[in-house]
Amino acid sequence: MNKFRLQYLLIILFPVLGALLGSLLYKEQISTEGLNLVHIAVAAALLNGVIALFQYYLQSIWQWGAALVLSVFFAVATLLAVDAPLSILALLMPNLLFALLSIVIIRYVFYNKAVIRLRTLLMGACGGIMLSLYLAGLYLILGIELIEGFWQIAFVYGLIIYVFSAFGMSIADLIILQSEVRQLRKEENRDDAQ
Repeated sequence: MNKFRLQYLLIILFPVLGALLGSLLYKEQISTEGLNLVHIAVAAALLNGVIALFQYYLQSIWQWGAALVLSVFFAVATLLAVDAPLSILALLMPNLLFALLSIVIIRYVFYNKAVIRLRTLLMGACGGIMLSLYLAGLYLILGIELIEGFWQIAFVYGLIIYVFSAFGMSIADLIILQSEVRQLRKEENRDDAQ
């Protein structure tokens, strides 16, 4: 499973599409002054997909490098989107923490065989908590006051985003697994024919 195949890109594409769909379905919005929650949702889904690709499919330690590179990229993008006198380091720290927690959630929740039937729901709950804390930290850094009901709105938004993202990852897993089984059967048939 550690040889790269084009189908593995589905593990990145489907969570992003799921996050986009979840964002469009969620009506309640939080003021982010320069940042759009859809962008944050897509960034979180992209991060999850890339981490899953390196962690599970390529079975490589490059997940840590990918988390670092994406954290820096998202910090720079946030700095460009927000009109505030901030250092990139102030934005990088929450992004790094978010990326590290994403690695833990994907490894110990999404790809945990003991909770495979509940992984979408559990990932949604963990993602809701994680995204709520991330947004609160980001708002604190940006000097934005939390609105009344912020925690409930942020948790429900994170829950929806992560459920849709995890569903996209599950669908991608099924397609990739089906493709690999087909490939193994072709190889077996070829070996039997010889």
